Amino acid sequence: MKGIWLSGEALRAVWSQLPYSEEPFAEWVWWETQDLPWGAVVVEEKGTPIAAIPLAQRQIGPFQLCRQPLSIPYLPVLLREPLPSRLSERYRVIGHILSAFGAWARRKRLSYIAGSLSHTWSYLPPLSPFEVRGHGSFVLYPGEFSPSRELLRKVRQASNLSLQLLSPLEGFEWWASHRPAGVSPKLVQQLRPLMKLRQIWHVVGVGDPLQAIGLFLIGRHRVWYMAGAHKGQGQAGTRLLYEAITWAHEKGWEFDFQGSVIPSIERFFRQFGGRWERRYHISAWRIW
Repeated sequence: MKGIWLSGEALRAVWSQLPYSEEPFAEWVWWETQDLPWGAVVVEEKGTPIAAIPLAQRQIGPFQLCRQPLSIPYLPVLLREPLPSRLSERYRVIGHILSAFGAWARRKRLSYIAGSLSHTWSYLPPLSPFEVRGHGSFVLYPGEFSPSRELLRKVRQASNLSLQLLSPLEGFEWWASHRPAGVSPKLVQQLRPLMKLRQIWHVVGVGDPLQAIGLFLIGRHRVWYMAGAHKGQGQAGTRLLYEAITWAHEKGWEFDFQGSVIPSIERFFRQFGGRWERRYHISAWRIW
């Protein structure tokens, strides 16, 4: 297998040949909407594309960088066929695709490349030239949400606050103005154009005037908590997540606490329960 870099119309022609992917951030419109230079490493076998890994691209002087945008939970891998269910065969396919990906990175002599893989790709072979770091996220599956008495007490403290369903753009602007101090301005920049894709966002506010807001990304079977903010010292943020989890489970969807990898946020999320879903972040510097 061999990896090649494609972008623009050449990539669009290949994209339609790879129907198996993690939606919605594996859809062409998601990447096209962002104001980012981007393309994909397409892995071919005997001239036939079997996989593609999209990446944002940046040039800083002589340095070439490829990385996962902040606006997606993990790097989607588009496939011609779904991964095999048998673990040994899945390991073999993953190994071939990621080995071709790594060989492409070495040939390109990149200054930096990085991204996280989904839990589906957590069974990794030795992966030169990448450094592999484990992390993950709490995930609550339908029927598994069993709030403690303490959590319910906190939710009741905010029960007098109204709930609002907001348009993605309206909710985004409030979040951007009240986001936590540690949130990167790049995340704001990358999320803003995606608010045009109204059908994949569920935006909830608590209080009138607003005291908390959450931006939830809707996938096939999962909802990701992509961004949130609150003001004041009350339990509006706790009520927000309680209502969002309940809503997602009523739809039959899993709820992913995206951001669990950050220790201060992980402590807050832990009170809601859930399974720890292991994922891996791969990165490499000066690949030459």
